[in-house]
Amino acid sequence: MRYPKGGRIDATAPSLRRLSDKELTHERLGDAFASAQNDYDTRRRVQVVVDEFLTDQMVLGKHALDVGCGLGHFSRRLRQRGAQVTATDIGPGLVEKTRRFSGCRAEVADALALVDRFGPDRFDLVVSSECIEHTPEPSAALQQMAAVLRPGGFLALSTPNLLWLPMVKLATRLRMRPFDGHEHFSTWGSIRAVLKRCGVDVQRELGLHLFPFQLRMHRFSTWCDRRLQFARGVMINIAILGRKQ
Repeated sequence: MRYPKGGRIDATAPSLRRLSDKELTHERLGDAFASAQNDYDTRRRVQVVVDEFLTDQMVLGKHALDVGCGLGHFSRRLRQRGAQVTATDIGPGLVEKTRRFSGCRAEVADALALVDRFGPDRFDLVVSSECIEHTPEPSAALQQMAAVLRPGGFLALSTPNLLWLPMVKLATRLRMRPFDGHEHFSTWGSIRAVLKRCGVDVQRELGLHLFPFQLRMHRFSTWCDRRLQFARGVMINIAILGRKQ
C-alpha cells in the first residue's frame, strides 16, 4: 500500500504511517468546519444512512463503529437509536467535538489501519459517511471497514459520485468551498466491486441529490431522491448498505 510522503506521524496508530496535510484538512478548519457544512446535506445523509438503511434490530444494543465521524452527527443518531458507538477520526479536535456532541466513546484512529487498532470481526455495524474519499486509498479504507465487521454485520456508507468531481474541483478553484484535501471520488461500480471482494453483499442502494443542494430546493431534492432512483447513477452521492457474508 502506498502513502503520501511528508506530512506528520499519527502516533496513536500502530502502523505509524505519515499523514499528509491533505488528510487533515477538516481538522485544520477547526470551528469553521461546522459553518462550511450544509445542514440539509448532513441531515439527509443521516436520514438515509442511519434511519432508512438500518432497522431497530440492526442498531439496538449493537456495537457500532463510525469511521470518519467528523462533527459527530452520525454517532449521535446511532447512540440515540440505542447503539453502543465508537466514533473515530484522524483529527484529535474532531474526535473531541464528537465526544462532547454525541456522548459516545470517541478516539483517534486511521481509516486505513482499523484492523491494527480494533482487530478483525469486532463490530456488528460500521457506518461511514463522506470519509473514504478523503483518504489516500478509498478502496483500502473500505477493505478495512469490512475486515473489522463481524460476519452477518452491516456496513452503511455514503461517498460522492465521481461524475461530479469536475464541478467540485471548479467550485474549489473559485473558492466557493474551503476544502483542500484528498477528493478521491468513487463510482457505483467501484464500490460494488470492492465490497464483493471483501465478501460484503449489497442490500440496498440509494442515490442522493440529483442537483446541487446549494440551490436550496430541498423539498424537491428529497422528492427526487425518493421518486427518481432510476437516475441514481447521476446523483451526487452514492449510498450503499451491505451485509458481510
